Amino acid sequence: MSKQLPVNAFKQALRAGHPQIGLWCSLCSNLTTEVVAGAGFDWLLLDTEHAPNELPMMFNHL
Repeated sequence: MSKQLPVNAFKQALRAGHPQIGLWCSLCSNLTTEVVAGAGFDWLLLDTEHAPNELPMMFNHL
């Protein structure tokens, strides 16, 4: 049985030389993360070092 991994559109765009626009998110609210995630960015980085986030809170962000 052959299982194939899903295509990673982000990596494909990088290989093709297409610019990827993203956002560095360091806000504490998981609601804000949901809004930003649906805003059309190619990537979103959740900053857990420079914001008062704890591990249980980050589960809600993910």
